[in-house]
Amino acid sequence: MNPGERPFDNYRTAITDPPQFFGRDEWLGEMRRAPFWVRVLLGGRRLGKTSALRAVEWSLPDLGGSRANRPFPVFISLELEQPSDLPNFLFILVDQLQRALDRWRQSPWEDIRKTYRTFLGHVSQVEVTFRFLKAVLRNPPSEPRLALNDFREALQRAIDELRKLDFHGVCFLLDEAEFIVRQSWANDCWAYFRGLKDTDMAIKPFLGLVISGYRGVAEYQQRAGSDLQNIAHVHWLNTLSEGDARSLIAKRASSERRQLPDEEVTRVIEWAGGHPFLTQQMLNHLLDAIRAGKSLPDDKLMLLMLGQHDHNFSAWWNVSGETDGFSEADRRVYRVLAERREASLAELATHAGVSALQAHRSLTVLAGTGVILQLDEERYRMGARLFEEWVIQQ
Repeated sequence: MNPGERPFDNYRTAITDPPQFFGRDEWLGEMRRAPFWVRVLLGGRRLGKTSALRAVEWSLPDLGGSRANRPFPVFISLELEQPSDLPNFLFILVDQLQRALDRWRQSPWEDIRKTYRTFLGHVSQVEVTFRFLKAVLRNPPSEPRLALNDFREALQRAIDELRKLDFHGVCFLLDEAEFIVRQSWANDCWAYFRGLKDTDMAIKPFLGLVISGYRGVAEYQQRAGSDLQNIAHVHWLNTLSEGDARSLIAKRASSERRQLPDEEVTRVIEWAGGHPFLTQQMLNHLLDAIRAGKSLPDDKLMLLMLGQHDHNFSAWWNVSGETDGFSEADRRVYRVLAERREASLAELATHAGVSALQAHRSLTVLAGTGVILQLDEERYRMGARLFEEWVIQQ
């Protein structure tokens, strides 16, 4: 496989092929057990939130599951859709649900991999997508909108149709929710859905929500008055386990018909620290070198990776305060851990000169960005050597 033939834009975009998705078993297990809860999925840029939501999308419609717990998942990229206000957002939810249902009807569910890729490839007909909305949407304007009561009526119709198809309800997978929390209508939006999940018994048991994001969503969730997220179950993604990282590496080497020596596997695991994006990009360089019959010594490979990811690392480190990356306290905790290599939360708080609560917040963000490893509830260890080397060179 030549570099230009690699899927997912040379492994830079979300994974949508089930056999190429690794890890996140805990997260997927939680979703299968309770798909109609409100959840917040948090993680750093490039850590695989979109891939995780896509994995939920293809794994939940398992025909072997119980109808009483079987949701119809609908993935929506909020950065792509960019709703202008709450009524427009409500329309987008129903419209995307109908489009997904149209694609489902065209994709007989046989083999997970085959069906999901077919499902993603279908283009639903625009004239069909307004079926749930006919009673409330005539001659839709250029930016269609739904009033609250109209949305509820349309959603109820959709749920009725889903139940005829052996689904219990709908689970909306809302990717990149920073777009909403930045809007003036964010509180109204979450308060409305909080009401649906709290008191509307005709909707509550049949509606699941997953809201993904990074620090913007996490900090919004912590603020008073964040109605919906106060009842949400929060999950931070971390890096891949060593076992999952090794499985990913083996899959890549096999798919490209190359033999990756054990020392190279070890180098990938150590340098990328289980970060899925860094692992994929490092593998690109190593597999290309093997194909060309060349070697990549440490200094050359390090320079390649640091140059390629300078913009990502700079955004994570966020010394300018212009991104949603680390705070000054986060950077201080990271430097202390870099000196000690492994330490407890209490030790890091003491040596970084921050409170235990601040140390916990910083460590959660650092682990949830994929640059350190959380060993247990109290202990942490340095992670990706690539990022550590970038910090050293600043």
